[in-house]
Amino acid sequence: MDAKRFCWAFGLACLGLTGALVTQANGQQITPRNIVPNGLPIVSPPVNPPVMGHRFLVETQHFKVTCQDPEFATQVAAMAEAWRAHLATHWLGRDLATWNEKVPLVVNSSPNLPASGETKYTLMGGGIRSIQMVVSGTKERILDSVLPHEMTHTVLATHFAATGKPVPRWADEGACTTVEHISERSKHDTMLVKFLTENRGIPFIQLFAMREYPPDMMPLYAQGYSLCAFLIAQSGPRKFVEFLERGMQTEDWVYAISTVYGYPKLGDLQSAWNAWVYDGGGDVNQYTAIALGKLNRTASGNVIPIPVNPTGIPVTTNPPILIRASQPGPQQTMGGTILR
Repeated sequence: MDAKRFCWAFGLACLGLTGALVTQANGQQITPRNIVPNGLPIVSPPVNPPVMGHRFLVETQHFKVTCQDPEFATQVAAMAEAWRAHLATHWLGRDLATWNEKVPLVVNSSPNLPASGETKYTLMGGGIRSIQMVVSGTKERILDSVLPHEMTHTVLATHFAATGKPVPRWADEGACTTVEHISERSKHDTMLVKFLTENRGIPFIQLFAMREYPPDMMPLYAQGYSLCAFLIAQSGPRKFVEFLERGMQTEDWVYAISTVYGYPKLGDLQSAWNAWVYDGGGDVNQYTAIALGKLNRTASGNVIPIPVNPTGIPVTTNPPILIRASQPGPQQTMGGTILR
């Protein structure tokens, strides 16, 4: 997905309205749409077929969707509201507060168009406003990948708006990628292997300190996604948000990773993640246990419990783990099968 953009400002948000009409972008009404109790438009066949150069508008409680195809505009509007509600529960465990302004959502759909999206917003007076969203791709990928990716940007940005800070780049893009369709996530897995074998990986101490996108952006996307998937697989998405809360509040990511996930140092986390990637993924628990000194890896690659003497001090220490990559393998997480 294209990089999310934001700007800084101070002020108050203004009150928005709700509605559900399908109109041409020039204001001519095509047909009214009824509203069901949850605020979503009822999807029904378009009155007219798509016309080249014409764009149609569908409004819901939170979105103003424009698209050349009125039926797909209605479908995107319904899915945008559904994803907004679902992802708020997924990441935060609660509903998202109502936005004071409807979000303009521009849809560009074509059978051969690559999946991509862009979200812009303004942080203002401890809140978020002026959200703008563009989604592009095939109809299928827009609905199952681009929309949830961009919606996660808005859910996290809304949650953290009170801090006046954007979510760290690696975590923001990585978290958004974890909710995409497997066909899109697998592309990042393949790219990660390529980047690590080309020595284009980013040391964690640099990754966590990044405030802006680096010139070589794609390793950030691939590595950020992989690291987010690794952390989320350990304790779920809400624990991951708690980790971000700690880190963004203190700017001490070593403290955050230690208190939330138990890794004494970023190097311990990186070693566990490196080994997990090298082995092709799988259950993350044994890699966490190795990093925390609860298991040991033999020279043959087998994992065994670390023996302890009567004082409780391990008899052996973990051997160094090389930074290498392997071909992806399947792994189950809360979001479904992820190729690792």
